[in-house]
Amino acid sequence: MSEWIEQDCRDENHLYIHLKDPRLLDLSIFERLSNDDFCLPCMLTNEKTASMVYATEGYIPLDDFLSQYVFEKEEGYVFLHQLFEQAIASNRNKPVLFDPDYVFVTPYGDKFAFVVIPIQVSNWMFQKDMSEKWVEYIAKTMQTTTAFEIPGFLLKFLKSAEFSLPNLVLGLDNIRTIYYPKKFSLFRNKRMQTFKVKEPIQAFHKDKSVESVQEEKTQLLQVHVAFKASLIWNKEEYALCNEINIVGRAMVCDVRFQDASVSLKHAKIVCENERYYIQDLKSTNKTYLNGKEVKRKMRLKDGMQVQFGDIVCEFKE
Repeated sequence: MSEWIEQDCRDENHLYIHLKDPRLLDLSIFERLSNDDFCLPCMLTNEKTASMVYATEGYIPLDDFLSQYVFEKEEGYVFLHQLFEQAIASNRNKPVLFDPDYVFVTPYGDKFAFVVIPIQVSNWMFQKDMSEKWVEYIAKTMQTTTAFEIPGFLLKFLKSAEFSLPNLVLGLDNIRTIYYPKKFSLFRNKRMQTFKVKEPIQAFHKDKSVESVQEEKTQLLQVHVAFKASLIWNKEEYALCNEINIVGRAMVCDVRFQDASVSLKHAKIVCENERYYIQDLKSTNKTYLNGKEVKRKMRLKDGMQVQFGDIVCEFKE
């Protein structure tokens, strides 16, 4: 989670946050934000508490896109070039929140939208560390069938004294030229210039709005009757209520473990034909089922031991 904000909630079309320290609010940022097409529209709802709402309609979290799409050939280069170029453009005179849960992309992967935090300029010092962690996350999360040199280059470049997003873009373009030289014909440049998937990527799940959370509290008994499986950890029961249940450290996860060894979105547990399966989401510390690393979708059965980083649970069905 960012040093700057706390998330209140998120629904299908909105993101609600507030500054941890309302005294850092800088109202002049809103004017710059409104003139940037790469930033999510934002409205201040309470100046005293520095509470804001961002419009996310038409976008999904970048994490959802990267966790589901596998890049082929040059696609990864073009996608990352567009992502980093738009991030640089938005960040020139505004504090962009470089965090996996707060960078958004269209379901077709062809346009990005960033969360800008209206804080005083003296607090932008956190951005370098934040952008480094963001690039590291991308390197470990993106999936590719051929361009395996991309994640390796990103991780290596992070250790360079020359690290910056502009230098990163230049480096990626140079590596791309080596592996995919330009090919010209008499009629057109055959090199891939833009990225867009044919079929839209779906968000893992819709997050609960304030109203739906309140409604859920009044229907607590119904929820406990509905679920057929759960995870048991430290004598606490975590119900697997959905067809797709995301396990991780992020606030938006269905099953949330606030442990540093657990990735933001660590794994997913899906229910198919009344059977449960687990799949790792490129987590840093891996997922294990009865001591065996989960490298593909694996079947869950009653009493099995499931491990997310250092968190060891029992699956109950």
